[in-house]
Amino acid sequence: MAKAPLPSYDEALERIIAHAPSLEEETASLDDAPGRTLRQTIVADRDQPPYDRSAMDGFAVRSGDVSGSHMITGEVAAGASPQGQDTSGVLHIATGAAAPSGYDAVIPIEQASVDGDRVTFDVDKVEPWQHVHRQGTDATTGQVLIESGTRIGAQHVGIAAAVGATQLKVAVRPRITLLTTGDEVFAPDTPADALRPHQIRNSNGPMLRAMLAALGAPLLEHVHVPDDLEQTLCAAREALSRSHLVITVGGVSVGRRDFLPMSWEQLGLEKLVHGVAIQPGKPALVAKDECKLVIGLPGNPVSVWTTAHLFVKPLVEAMLSRKRLKTWREVELKEPAKAKAARQLFRAAALHDDGGASVIRWHGSGDLMHTAGGYGFVRLPLIDGEAVAGTRVPFMPWVGAGP
Repeated sequence: MAKAPLPSYDEALERIIAHAPSLEEETASLDDAPGRTLRQTIVADRDQPPYDRSAMDGFAVRSGDVSGSHMITGEVAAGASPQGQDTSGVLHIATGAAAPSGYDAVIPIEQASVDGDRVTFDVDKVEPWQHVHRQGTDATTGQVLIESGTRIGAQHVGIAAAVGATQLKVAVRPRITLLTTGDEVFAPDTPADALRPHQIRNSNGPMLRAMLAALGAPLLEHVHVPDDLEQTLCAAREALSRSHLVITVGGVSVGRRDFLPMSWEQLGLEKLVHGVAIQPGKPALVAKDECKLVIGLPGNPVSVWTTAHLFVKPLVEAMLSRKRLKTWREVELKEPAKAKAARQLFRAAALHDDGGASVIRWHGSGDLMHTAGGYGFVRLPLIDGEAVAGTRVPFMPWVGAGP
């Protein structure tokens, strides 16, 4: 009986997102809000600005002809009420101060010459609302300022504070456990002279921890599991019991010591994906419990980096109900790049000043070093042979990358 063809990247992603675990919401203070995902809209509780505000230090005047000498009859400081002023002349006014009724322009102090209680201006005429930040220009009462699903940044905290929204409904932080595997893998701080030639340091764990933190979903725990069935089964059961999402690295292929697929099967999980028509990352495994999900990434670090962007990143965003940003943009290949018809290739790419991209030469999915100068992945077309220079291809920036 012929094997069913592997799903494409888009098909696999659709299956994963359809089973994204749902997260509850909680209330966060403004201090605890940055990096969280908003689960409410933020609206203006009054006009912004709430009054006609001077945009300069200078003199409040009535627009039109301002030639000649004018009596200075008062002063309006920032934070002072504009009421009760003698409005028979012009008024000293500070940046941010409220313009009194009837005054519809401000002349900067640099364009004024003061002599005692009188002032003349270096301009003969001013236009209505010159240097006045008008009431309601930025927002009107009831206007939505921040949409639900926004990842809260410092500017959003400032906007929320400006409208008195000091307690925000946010998605709970997802509980994510990472299981890395392999008898050959040792802690990153292992000295070189303590490693035998066939042993390596764990680069995948710290890399995924950093990526998830940048996504606003820090790891609950990272556990390294040796290549042993009972220990793998125990670690898998424990991770599943306390997590919304379990991410595993390695042990998902068909080797004799790849124990994760049978562990999830013994724990009663339903397999959604096992193998995707992509390179790197073909052996990726996805399984689900009633309300939890497992994503098994291959063990080679470039495969981990690739599949984490292709599957983990959009899944975390879906779990948080975050506003979906445009993940891919089109770029032009500056040099030819090898492609395949049977499997879609995702390759690390460097960006050029003109916005084009070049695939970085690599030595396979174990070559993490080649990603040092990259900014993202290009998605090469499903063709046998070369995608020629000038071909337009999708480009996905890496989490935390610059351009």
